[in-house]
Amino acid sequence: VDRVLIQWGASQFYPASAMACHVTASPNHQTGRRTPLKYRFDVAMSARLGLELDPKKMSDEDLAFAKACVASYKAIRPVVQQGDLYRLVSPYGHSYAAEMFVSPDRRRAVVFAWGLNRGPCKDFVPPLRLEGLEPDLRYRIAEINLPDGAKGHSSSVGATVSGNALQAAGLPVVLGKGDYDSAVFVLESVGTEKSSEKE
Repeated sequence: VDRVLIQWGASQFYPASAMACHVTASPNHQTGRRTPLKYRFDVAMSARLGLELDPKKMSDEDLAFAKACVASYKAIRPVVQQGDLYRLVSPYGHSYAAEMFVSPDRRRAVVFAWGLNRGPCKDFVPPLRLEGLEPDLRYRIAEINLPDGAKGHSSSVGATVSGNALQAAGLPVVLGKGDYDSAVFVLESVGTEKSSEKE
């Protein structure tokens, strides 16, 4: 949770490629917080991912999940480290935060959403109005870093939506009640509005 605030502030001055963000052990050695491995990966993947975990102390399930997250990060790394950053929802004054990165050609994007201090009446998150997309391009939406059997965080996963709609109406996102729920979405362009009309 503190890293969300730290990275939000540091990114005002430094690009994501200059910020080393490590997944550390739980409970955290500084705050004492116990946070899900998914949450720690979802925060650290929004910059230069690193690991400070002892594989010998990890369960087989956590080790497999970590390997999958590292593979996912390698696929999105060019967008996160070389793309344009858009701050969607500030962690200051909200019970959640969100930001996104868009590739220079605007054909790929990665959206991060993190729950912060979320009480029982704060489970509603308005659709995230995305930025930096090409209005006429259509984007297929996927979610990464989901543990086996976990429910996704958006009804739009698997759909193909125009950049215009994602920027005007937004991406619907559901964060669970309580703290430490998070989501990472990957958007890939699959053509334009005109090309889909021809199909």
